[in-house]
Amino acid sequence: MKRKVNATRMELQRVRKRLDLAVRGHKLLKDKLEGLIRELTVRLQEYKNLRLSVDQRWPRIYQGFLLADALSSSSATEAAVRQARPRARVTARETRVMGVRITDTRAEVEPSPAGYSLMQTSPHLDRAVGELREFLPELVRLAGLEQAVRALASEVQKTRRRANALEYVLIPDLRAARKSIAGRLEEISRSDVSRLMKVKEMLVAREAAES
Repeated sequence: MKRKVNATRMELQRVRKRLDLAVRGHKLLKDKLEGLIRELTVRLQEYKNLRLSVDQRWPRIYQGFLLADALSSSSATEAAVRQARPRARVTARETRVMGVRITDTRAEVEPSPAGYSLMQTSPHLDRAVGELREFLPELVRLAGLEQAVRALASEVQKTRRRANALEYVLIPDLRAARKSIAGRLEEISRSDVSRLMKVKEMLVAREAAES
């Protein structure tokens, strides 16, 4: 839809300023979009690698607990699991990446003894508990990376929509308005010149008739 504008020099100057601002804004958005995509690519690759590790390790850990429960008393295993729950210190450091708020989440498992009787439980439980202690920081890191990937992906979509709106809607619209106003002003200028020339011809003819 064409923009309705007044064919005045003031309006032409205003449109030119808006067009210049839109072009600069579009460049900034494109630069931001490139930066966001780079950051997203790095974190997405780390997320994929860590996700693969988590998907491979968790079934083994879970199987270890199932074997421990099958080879020992269920009540003893449940009591041992409650006592062996690892304690972890979780830290969350908030940063901004290209204007996007990202929380870097880490977990550090506190060293502690088993806390249960080794005589009443299966060695599978010891192994599963040990692997779970090593696994927990990966799981926390994975959750933080997933949040970061989602936030960056959402910002990529928003930035791309804004850049496209400028590139395909506003900038062409302003350029068309600038061309229309400039053409109309040029037409008005030619018309004024033509009128002045006719007036001049009439004055010259009158002076010639009077002399």
